Order: sequence, then C-alpha cells, then structure tokens
Amino acid sequence: MKRLLWLGIASLIVLALVLGSCGGGETVQPPATQTTGTTPATTTPTTPATTTPTTTPVQPAPGTREEPKYGGTLRVLGTSPTVDPMTFDPADWAWKVSQDITFYSEHLLGGDLDKGPRGTNQVPFTDMEWSPVAVRGVLAESWEIQTNPLALVFRLRKGIYWQAKQGVMASREFEAKDVVYSMTRLFASPKALIGFMGGPVRWEARDKYTAVCYMDTFFANWMFAVGWGYYDNIVPEEVVKAGVADWRNATGTGPYMITDYVSGSSQTYTKNQNYWDKDTINGKQYKLPYTDKIIILIMKDESTRLAALRTGKVDLSMTNDWKFEDTLKKTSPELKVQKYLGTGGGMAALRMDTKPFDDIRVRRALNMGVDKKGLIQTLYNGNGEILNYPFAASWTGLFTPMEKLPKSAQELYTYDKEKAKKLLTEAGYPNGFTVKAMVPNTSAAMDWASYVAGSLAEIGVKLELMPTEYAATVSAQATKTHPPVFFFTSSHTNPIRCLHKNFYPGETWNPYMFNDKWFTDNLTKAMSNPNEAEVDKALKELNVYAIDQAPCIWLPTQYYFTYWWPWVKNYYGELSAGALTWAPILTRIWVDQDMKKKMGY
Repeated sequence: MKRLLWLGIASLIVLALVLGSCGGGETVQPPATQTTGTTPATTTPTTPATTTPTTTPVQPAPGTREEPKYGGTLRVLGTSPTVDPMTFDPADWAWKVSQDITFYSEHLLGGDLDKGPRGTNQVPFTDMEWSPVAVRGVLAESWEIQTNPLALVFRLRKGIYWQAKQGVMASREFEAKDVVYSMTRLFASPKALIGFMGGPVRWEARDKYTAVCYMDTFFANWMFAVGWGYYDNIVPEEVVKAGVADWRNATGTGPYMITDYVSGSSQTYTKNQNYWDKDTINGKQYKLPYTDKIIILIMKDESTRLAALRTGKVDLSMTNDWKFEDTLKKTSPELKVQKYLGTGGGMAALRMDTKPFDDIRVRRALNMGVDKKGLIQTLYNGNGEILNYPFAASWTGLFTPMEKLPKSAQELYTYDKEKAKKLLTEAGYPNGFTVKAMVPNTSAAMDWASYVAGSLAEIGVKLELMPTEYAATVSAQATKTHPPVFFFTSSHTNPIRCLHKNFYPGETWNPYMFNDKWFTDNLTKAMSNPNEAEVDKALKELNVYAIDQAPCIWLPTQYYFTYWWPWVKNYYGELSAGALTWAPILTRIWVDQDMKKKMGY
C-alpha cells in the first residue's frame, strides 16, 4: 500500500539490496496504564465524528496548459503572513528559515511538482512539510544508500553556479565541498535539534561532484533531515564569513536573489538571470523563473490582508480563515479558491513535570472539560476536524481514526463536565485550581485560549492567561521556562519527526516535558529499523499511546482557504515542495499582465 515514504524511489531499490538482511527492531506493546497517578475506569463515550479530509486540486486537462509569459512582479501573502524572517542562517535551526531563503539557497532534494495537480496528481503538495512520495533531485542529480561503511551518496549536478555578490563572493561553480561545509556547520551548531539524524554523521567530498554523508546507524528519516527539510539549505563558506545573519550578504544557486527586506512589511526577491533549472509545459522546456520579482508581504492585521487581496494588491494569498469565504464570494467572485485542512495541530501543553499535571487524571479531566465539537462550531463555523494530530488524517495506514482509538483515548475528545469534576476530586482537587497559561498574542491563539479558559472555568479550573509576543513564547519553549499551561501550534512534519519533536526528552518542541521510557525506547528502535512494515506498526502504536497519555489539551484543526486571481498562471493550489518551501512553486508562476489590466487591476 502506498503511503508517506521517508526514502526516495531510487534509494528504496538500493536499500532493499544493501540493508534488507539487517533485521528489524522488536516492537513491544505499550503498558496498559501510566504509573504516575491512577488511570480512571473507562466508559463508552459518545464518540465525536471524524472524517478523513480531502483536497480537490485545480487540475488542467492534459496538454492544455498555457504557454508562459515572462516579466512582471508576483505579490504573495504566504502561509505565515504575519511573521517576519526569524533568521537568514539555517544553522540557527529556526523553523521559518527555509521559507525565507529557499528562493536563493537551495536543497539537495525537493518535490517533483509534475507529480502534483499540474501533472499526474499523485500528491496535492498542500502539506507544509510535504512528505516525499514524489522526490526529484534539485542540487543533487541522483542519490543512493551505500554500505561498508553505511553512507548517503549524493551526486551533484554539474554546471550550477553561485550568484556573484559584491563584497562577498565571485561567481563560481557549486561543488561537493560546499555541501560538506554547509552540512558540517549545520550539525555542529549549538542550536542543532537533538536526534535530527538519529546519531552522529560525517560529511566528505569524494570528488568535485560527489558529497557523502557517513552514518553510524541507519536512519529512516534521513531524507527529511538532509534532503528537503527545514534547515538543510546549502550555504557557501564565503557568505558565512561575510556575515550570514545579514540578508544583504546573501547569495546562492537559486532562482532569485533577496534584494530588499523591510521588517513588518515585505521581502523582495529579484530574478537570477542565470538560473540553471527549467520547467516543462506540454512537452516543451522553458527557462525559469518567469517573473522578474517576487514580493512576500508581511501584514499582521487580518483586515488589511483581506483588503489587499480584494483590491488586487495581492496576487496570491495562501492561508485565509474561513470567516472571509462568504464575503469574498460576493465581492470578488473571480477569485480562484482551494480549501485545505491545516497541516498541524493546536494544543494547550500541560507540563507533566509540574504539579498538578504530573497526574494523568488531571490531564484527562482538562481534556474532558473542553467542548471540542463546540469549539469547531464557535470558532471555525464548522470548518474543522476534531482529530488530526499528532498524525494527520491523510496519512493512510498510519492515522488511527476516532472510532478505532482505545475508549480511554476517545474520552479525551468527549465533553463530560461531570466526569472531569470527578477526576479532579479523585486527584485531590475537588474545588479545582488556578494555573498560569502562556499564549501567543495573536487573534487566533487568543480566541483558542479564551474559549478553553471559559470551558475549564465550569469545572473549577481557572486559567490566568499570559498573552505574550510570539518570539518570547518561542524563547520560553526553547529554554523550558514556560508556565504549566502553554498554548502553541506544531506542524505534522512527517511521522518520525512528528513523534520525535513532540515527545522525545529534551526536544525544543516538547513543552509537555513528555519523558516516557517505553515511548523513547520504541521510537529509537523504529528510527533505525530499515523494515518499513515494522516501522509503520511501531509508529502507529506510538501515536495512539501519545494521544492516550493526554500530555496536552488536544484541540481541533481548522480548514483554511487559498485564494488567487485568474491572472496568476501555472498555479494549482500547491503550498510547499519541501518543509515550508514555496520557491519551486512560486518560481513556476507567471503573471498575465494583460489580463490583470483588463480586469481593472
């Protein structure tokens, strides 16, 4: 059965031959209960409905795609339209970096968009952390896994050149030494996330066009870690020496160069006239990119973003709330639209290392004390799914639907104030308690927190909300100085990384302070197991186990809408061709300036 893969097609063939005899890690069953606190007796709840969401992409008929037109400027509100660049250095290990630098700083691998809605329609490319069932080489022409010693071997494309940057570097050919320098620096960074490659790695240039990553043990998630992930953009030594944190020093091999950045306003990327890649349309190749400029707009105010879209000052707006759907249908019926389920989860983390949340009864009580179906209706007008995290509902074969969860886990999604009060009494809190809760100071997060606080007040739990600027919440999370309740969102990434970043001890994105030996041991085994079926089985069990431990108040996922004007050509609703990687998608868009003018914009 086809599913989300961690390995590219070329690597699977080599892996079967080279590592097939290595055996697989043993998967053990999870313990029936948690030892801290007492798991209450389970009852059959009224199970909330859940569906597997689907995306219907805009898809052209074969051979009918238009011939591209060059020139013009594409103005975009992206998937994080309120957030400035957090850094321009991937070695800072900040989640947004690839989104901002991939226009000029490329990856070894990426998504094959021709296998999306513009072509064979195998993948919609609406996951922000796209999962690789359709991999293509970007800077790497081919790749394979070798053994004795165990290594990833990347054979690079020839004839790719770094863009010249005055005062920083002259134009020169991209080589294996650049990959070795960039990757070695990345994993040596003091900010490196733990477990990202499963263990130590060593990079070496075998020759001018072959970069090799030696691994101590096999790592099933290697492609996400060093191929098309969040942090593996290749950065040359010259840029680092000039000052990589300053965008003015930035240069790369990509389709654009960053030529302006105004905090809180915009990022401007200007065409690389000598870009190496091409686009194939109706069997004919065209030089990329199509537009002269791409401007990524930063707008913190929701009404300002809506006005900019309606007046044509924005050509493409990737992430929009449901509340504008009816308005835009009436005022701007020409807009093209696609609906997609948010690619992540929202949670109110409950610090399991802090009283009262070291007791599972308290954590379960808070889950039962929040009307989650009511939240979907109140905040999302019905545009949401109650269960879509940690694993995504679209992950066929790995996702466990509500009706197949253990009854104890199903209860966590069922509103039951009386059961919640009973659990609090059993845990020693008959009158409830008061606790501090940090929440990002955004309208969406505050809506969440206010709704949850209102629900919990009815079972005697008072949340003292602490609205905090986003950067400060990230800092508190990283340093583990956040209060006992912590509202945050976390993306799906892919199956292994999702479980590791959320529930592995010491991880930045583990604000629950989840530390469970059974879970840690079995996830570690799965990460080094080359047997795909055994890995699937283990990951599926681990996902259910994590849900049942109630490390947070699990919150529903809402649907979002992507809008674009008809003059935006060669776009089919894709959102990412890597981990938050827009550049390959936006590079292939052209603007029909004549149509835009005729429409009065």
